[in-house]
Amino acid sequence: MDKKILYCASTASHIMNFHLPYLEYFKAQGWQVDVVIGGRTKSIPFADHVIGIPLEKNLWTVSNLQSVRIVQRLLAENSYDLISTHTALAGAVIRLAVKMTEKKNCGKVVHTSHGYFFNGKSGLLKRAYLEVERYLSPVTDILMVMNEVDYQLATQYELGKIIVRIPGMGIDLSRFSNVNSEEKKRLKIDAGYRETDFLIVYAAEMSKRKNQGELIRAFAMMSPQEMSVKLLLAGEGILKKEYEKMAQRFGVGEYISFLGHVSDMASLYKICDIAVSTSKSEGLPFNVMEAMACGLPVVASEVKGHIDLLGEGQSSQLYRLGDEKELAFIMRKFLNDKLLCTKLGVRNRKTVLGYHIDKVKPLIEEIYGE
Repeated sequence: MDKKILYCASTASHIMNFHLPYLEYFKAQGWQVDVVIGGRTKSIPFADHVIGIPLEKNLWTVSNLQSVRIVQRLLAENSYDLISTHTALAGAVIRLAVKMTEKKNCGKVVHTSHGYFFNGKSGLLKRAYLEVERYLSPVTDILMVMNEVDYQLATQYELGKIIVRIPGMGIDLSRFSNVNSEEKKRLKIDAGYRETDFLIVYAAEMSKRKNQGELIRAFAMMSPQEMSVKLLLAGEGILKKEYEKMAQRFGVGEYISFLGHVSDMASLYKICDIAVSTSKSEGLPFNVMEAMACGLPVVASEVKGHIDLLGEGQSSQLYRLGDEKELAFIMRKFLNDKLLCTKLGVRNRKTVLGYHIDKVKPLIEEIYGE
């Protein structure tokens, strides 16, 4: 009988964006691959069955309890050799179902944290996620984390039987490359900008956690109308309209482009001069790695994930979260120092090679193999 794996994440897009190489790996090994996602069932490559469950972001809801029961039935009807869970919500729901089922009837559980919401100073609500993780640790055979802060937290609170730090899930760097200055000028003109425009890009969901409001306020401090600076915000989200109004309120609406969903980020990065991330919390962010792979300097908040990629104490690319003046200062510094931009871009491109899918995938396959 073929071995079976249950692969789980909160959304189908998370599976599609980060995990298809691993579904393909198990399928090639002759495994039956079942996938659980939040929301409606969708077709996913390499999956034999896709099961949709009614997940909601608020952990303590009736829908999530219903999801636990659905997964319990799924576990009872199938004898999975391996259960691989991803994202905080899906990871909690699936492992709770495992705990409420006879563990001996379930296979090994590997949970991958893509970034904990809590830390040592978190408020009551966020610490609730810590207590959930502690409660589920007995059924977490292997825990994989992506940054040093999360590794220290997981070790301190013993959130898994075996705890391993991994360099993300791997990124396909073959899709991203940098261009020389002359080519960048030509691409800017083709895209409708002037070759002298200084283009800043931030690609992320428009949300409170991604914190675009901080960037808009800092951008306004740069007086872009005097310096041919443009801000390109790629992404959708519930706060998009609010951020559009904020841009108008601060008098920089005509200098900020809200691009919505961008399917070809590689081409967008090629016309930009720097990338920014003002996120309040990260695991190991793909948007920053993609920008680094395109040879861009990055201005990022000094939080976990960013620190791992850009280097702790690297003040040239990190700013204190909440310090909009420092953020504006660093962006202005890059605007005025093209040599620094080139130097950091080359370093970033070299650094991100360690996160290539060709290097990361064998490491994770080895962990699964154990």
